[in-house]
Amino acid sequence: MKSPRSLTLARTLQVVTFAAVLAMMSFTVRELSQSRENTLAQTSRHVAELDMVLAEQTGRSFDTVDFILRGLVDQYLVAPDKPEMLLRAAERRLEGMRQAHAIEMVDPMGQIIISTRPTSESRLPAAALSLLARLAAEPQQGAVLSEPIHEAGGRWALLMARRMDGRDGRFAGIVIAWVTLDYFESFYRAIDVADSGSILLHRRDGTVLARFPHDDAVIGVSYADLPPFRDILSKADSGTVEMESPLDGSRRILAIRALHSFPLAVNISVDEAEVLASWRRQAWTFGAIMLLGGLVTAVLMRKLARQTDEVERLLASSLTAQAQTEAVNRDLTVQMDERQRAESALRFSQRLEAVGQLTGGVAHDFNNLLTVLLGNIDLMQAHPAATIFTGRLTTMRSAAERGARLVSQLLAFARRQPLKARAVDLCELIRSMRPLLESAVGSQITMETALEPGAPPALVDQTQIELVILNLAINARDAMPLGGALRVEVCSVTLGRPAAPDAPAQGHYLALRVTDTGTGMPPDVVRRAFEPYFTTKAPGAGSGLGLSQVYGVAHQSGGTARIDSKLGEGTMVEVLLPQATGEDADNEGLHDVTPASMAAQGEANLLVVDDDTDVRVTTGLLLRRMGYRVTEANGADEALMALELDPTIELLLTDVVMPGVTGPELARKAVVIRPDLPIVYFSGYADPEAIVGAIPLARLLRKPFRPTQLVSLIETALAESRVAAIPTTVKR
Repeated sequence: MKSPRSLTLARTLQVVTFAAVLAMMSFTVRELSQSRENTLAQTSRHVAELDMVLAEQTGRSFDTVDFILRGLVDQYLVAPDKPEMLLRAAERRLEGMRQAHAIEMVDPMGQIIISTRPTSESRLPAAALSLLARLAAEPQQGAVLSEPIHEAGGRWALLMARRMDGRDGRFAGIVIAWVTLDYFESFYRAIDVADSGSILLHRRDGTVLARFPHDDAVIGVSYADLPPFRDILSKADSGTVEMESPLDGSRRILAIRALHSFPLAVNISVDEAEVLASWRRQAWTFGAIMLLGGLVTAVLMRKLARQTDEVERLLASSLTAQAQTEAVNRDLTVQMDERQRAESALRFSQRLEAVGQLTGGVAHDFNNLLTVLLGNIDLMQAHPAATIFTGRLTTMRSAAERGARLVSQLLAFARRQPLKARAVDLCELIRSMRPLLESAVGSQITMETALEPGAPPALVDQTQIELVILNLAINARDAMPLGGALRVEVCSVTLGRPAAPDAPAQGHYLALRVTDTGTGMPPDVVRRAFEPYFTTKAPGAGSGLGLSQVYGVAHQSGGTARIDSKLGEGTMVEVLLPQATGEDADNEGLHDVTPASMAAQGEANLLVVDDDTDVRVTTGLLLRRMGYRVTEANGADEALMALELDPTIELLLTDVVMPGVTGPELARKAVVIRPDLPIVYFSGYADPEAIVGAIPLARLLRKPFRPTQLVSLIETALAESRVAAIPTTVKR
């Protein structure tokens, strides 16, 4: 039967998984929605700017026609009785003009005085008589325009007329220009408004005069009820709107602008679907990526929840057994009490070992997943089309790298993360870290140090011990919400024969003690303080891995950690670390190899072997992106066949742990075929040697890796192989 705590933790992991997937999808939807709005807004601005230019050019064309009409009105006033001279003047003015093809003068009775139109077409249309009556009744009226006229030859025209007065000031008729509407369509044809774009010239009341692409069915039709005329031109001179096309029902982005001197307007519209076509492709791509990432995360977190459930059941059973044992042995002697404490410590160590084994397996799966995610992010960032998503890709990379750091912390606690132990001067390290520690604890807490002069160096991984010191300082700060004092001490200690199975060996150690004057901890909390995920902080304020990591680093370094705390009297955490010998100091940095070249040569043919298809394909794509030629194999059989068939393969890049034949076993078989073949290993396990046996793995790269790390290791191996292949000349 499951314990309530087990049920709660498993359910919490499921809720966290759901929340994480939901957050990823919500973020993607929000970003894509913002991108869509930006695309539409940018298109609206572009169309509005283009419409403004077209409106100005169209207005100038009508201004030119109006200028000709005003000139003829002035000339009629000078010579009203010389129609031949007026006709020649009209013909001269029409020469070279494309926007008008005829000019006529009409007397007050509607009789034509002069006309440049052919004789067969010299009858005055009804629209001209309507303009004549209007200008006769309105002496102060300027140029007036008619409805569009469909001429006998199929051409559409617009009449522009001005009033003529005699020398006595009386109404003498009108002068009319036949404006060629085809001219504006040919002018609009030169404008690039996308495949689905259209440009319309219409009266301000909504009557269409010209359209590109031409549609004879809409010329002369009024669209006064549409939003551009009802909501924009009725209140202002210009604007943009999204609307459904009255022709085909498509959603369009439309910009409209009225001419300053004439009751006309020009509008440009584009199909919204065409504008968003590129956005939709990107939305599908990123949606698929996020969905895949969410599914993979959900599967892995579900697996982790199940494994955590098993661990919790084991812990609950172990605690029950411990309680029963304590009840039975309560009255035993001091010797039996000591034995019981030793057994309790051993059981605690076994529980940690069980959690460590589970953590190592899950970390391998996470490392493979993170390798695929980071590799694909590198590939996407290298693509020219991804520049508009740089911010989002950077966010995705940051999240994946935080995941890699979390895996590293779990492995450090579980003692599955190999440490690079070297001689470290703890006193000097704390002095250099003091500004950082003071900043981390805040101004309400006073900090002092007690560093033993001449203290020997400790044999420890410097990066891990820095994290240990920072974790202890932050825990001390959280225990002193109202302020207090923090003391960091380093001194030498000597331990005798170990009294418990998990105690450190006899010898000389460096003691790092961090003491605070905070709230302290009760005994039951002290006993569980080093357990993973155990925390007394509020939800969201701590992960429960800080002290667990301290414990893991200390034990993996060959030391130990303990807590001395009383409720209300503060806490002291002591970390014991082995002292470094002179030999350790001399070997410091011996294995830090810097390759001769960090850049890919682009000429090598590589064989990549991994049973995980996603990792293999992603690694192959990265290497091809860097100029390498790549052959892929999902196991030892395919790899050995490729080596036999392709003698140009220059390097073998293989996973360490694979089903059937492991990476080292594949390497031994490969060198039989190609004795000089350089080999590079990569693995998602933190300690692959513990799985495949005590086999030294030279040139090992741990997942997840950056492309530069992979290239550096490959180029180093190739360079060493080429140097070894050069014949040695011996002088005699």
